[in-house]
Amino acid sequence: LMEGGRVQKTCCRRCCRRCCTATLVVGLFVSVSACVGLGLGWNHINAFVKSYVQSQVALTPDGPGTSQWISSSNPLYAKFTFFCVNNTEQAERGATPIVEEVGPFVYNENRTKFNLFWNQDQTVVRYSLNVTYNFNSTLTNSSLDPTKRTCSSINIPLVALVNLVHSVYNEVENSSVSIVIKDLVLGFLDEVLQEAQKYKLFETHTIDELLFGYNNSLLWFLNRTVAQLEEKIPFLHLSVDSHFSLQNRTSVQDPIQIYTGKGNSTLTGQYIMWEGQTTIGGWGSPAARMIDGTDGTIFYPGVTDNENLTLFVTQIYRSGHVSPNGTSSQQGIPVNHYVIPTDELQNTTLDQGFYSSNVPTGVLNMSCVSPLGAPIFASMPHFLNGDPDYRVNVTGISEPNETSHGSFVDVEPFTGAVVGAARRLQINVLVRNYNASLASRLFWNASGFWNVSGGWLMVPVFWATEEGNITAELANEFKNKVFGVTTGISWAVIGLIIFFGLLATILSMCLLRLGVETYRKSDASYVPLIIQEHQSLLNGH
Repeated sequence: LMEGGRVQKTCCRRCCRRCCTATLVVGLFVSVSACVGLGLGWNHINAFVKSYVQSQVALTPDGPGTSQWISSSNPLYAKFTFFCVNNTEQAERGATPIVEEVGPFVYNENRTKFNLFWNQDQTVVRYSLNVTYNFNSTLTNSSLDPTKRTCSSINIPLVALVNLVHSVYNEVENSSVSIVIKDLVLGFLDEVLQEAQKYKLFETHTIDELLFGYNNSLLWFLNRTVAQLEEKIPFLHLSVDSHFSLQNRTSVQDPIQIYTGKGNSTLTGQYIMWEGQTTIGGWGSPAARMIDGTDGTIFYPGVTDNENLTLFVTQIYRSGHVSPNGTSSQQGIPVNHYVIPTDELQNTTLDQGFYSSNVPTGVLNMSCVSPLGAPIFASMPHFLNGDPDYRVNVTGISEPNETSHGSFVDVEPFTGAVVGAARRLQINVLVRNYNASLASRLFWNASGFWNVSGGWLMVPVFWATEEGNITAELANEFKNKVFGVTTGISWAVIGLIIFFGLLATILSMCLLRLGVETYRKSDASYVPLIIQEHQSLLNGH
C-alpha cells in the first residue's frame, strides 16, 4: 500500500505540475496575444490619427486652420537693405564702385486672401491675394527714415532703356520688314538715345522713392515717343509705364488657384494657377516655365527630413526647392529645418532656361520677365554661393555667411505647417559697355554712355529678407490643438495596452492559484489515506 501510495502521489504531483505549467502557458499566451494584438493595431491607430490630422489641415471652408491661412495673425516682416554708391562720378568713368549698406528698413507685410471660391468637392480653392507693406518705425533704427534718407543707386530705367535699344536694333537689322519701317524704328531709337544721354548712370532718391516708386522723366519721354511711333506704325502696340518702382506698396495677385489637400493631402497648397497663368512666359525651357510647389507658407502633412520641398517664389517668377538640413525647434515645436542648396544658382546645375551663360555663376537672369527687358539679376545676399568676382568688382560687400544671408524654412512635419522661415534675396543690375559702334550706326556721334572696366559690372541694388516665426501664444495654441489630440490618443492606446496586459496577468495569476489549490487539495486527500491504512496495519486489521 505504501508502494502504491507513492505511485499515486507521484502521479498526482505530475498531473498538478502539468496543470500549473499549462495554466502559466495559457496566461502568458493571453498576455502576449493581447499586447501583440494591440501592437499590430498601432498601425491602424496611427492611420486614424494621420487621417484626423489631414482632415484638420485641409484648406476647406470649415477647416480649423483655414482662417489662419486666409489671414495669419502671426507677424510677417520685410526688411530692405540698400547698397548706396558713394563714388558715383568715378564709378561712371570706370572706377570700382564703393558701396555702403544702409538699412535694414523694416516693414510689416500684411497678406490677406479674399474672393475665395471652392469647387464642389472642396479639393480646389481659387482666391485673390492682397499684399501691403507698412513701415515699422519701432523695429527700424531711429536714424533711418525712408522718406528722408537718400541713396545713390544705379539708374535702372536708363540701363534698361539702353539695353532695350541695343536688343531692338539687332532685331530690326536682321528682320525682313520694309526699309520705311526700319528707318522709322531706327529714328525712334536714335531719339531715345539722344534723350538718354542727358541722364546719369547713378541717381539719388529717397529710400521710399527707390523702393515704392516715383515718376521717372525718362520713362515719361519713352511713353510719349512710343505713342508717336504707334501713330506711324499702326500694328505696333507698346505699353510703357512712367512710374518706376522696385516694390509695390500694395498689390493684388489675382486669380490664384491651389489644391486644398482634401482627398489627397500630398497636394496641400500646391499651385494650379498663379495670376491666371499655369506657366510663366519668358523663360527658355518648359521646366523653367513651370509653376510648381506651394507658396512656402504651407506644405503637406507628413513631410520627412530626407526629401526636398518645392515652392514657387513670386518675386522672381520661378519655382525652386529647399533641402533638409537637420532638425530644430520653434517655441518648443520640433521642426524639420530646410535650406536653399548651395548649387541652386550654379550654372552647371541650373536649368538652361534660367541663366545667362555669359556671366559667372551664382545669379539668376530675370531680364526675360522684367519690364522693358531690364538686365536685372537675382542672387543670394552678398552673392552667397556665387562667383567671388561679383564681390571683388564692388568695394564694400562683406563676406557672406549662411546665417545672415541664407534662407531657411522650418516645417512641423506632422501637419506640414511652416512655423518659422526667412527668405532672402538680392537684386542686381548688369551694366555693359555700349560703345561708339552702336551709337554711330544710330546716327549718334558719341563715344558711349559709360566706361565699365572688364566690359561688364554687376551692380547690387538692395537685398531683402521676408521672415516670420510663430509667436509663443500661437505655438501654445498649436501644441494644444495638434499635440494635445495626438498625445491623448497615444496615451489612450498605451492605457489600453497596460489594462489588457494587467488583465491577462491577473487572469494568469488566478489560473495559477487555482492550479496550486487543486494540487494542495489532491495532496492533502491522499496523505490521510496512507496514514489510515498504515494505522490499520499496525492495529492488525
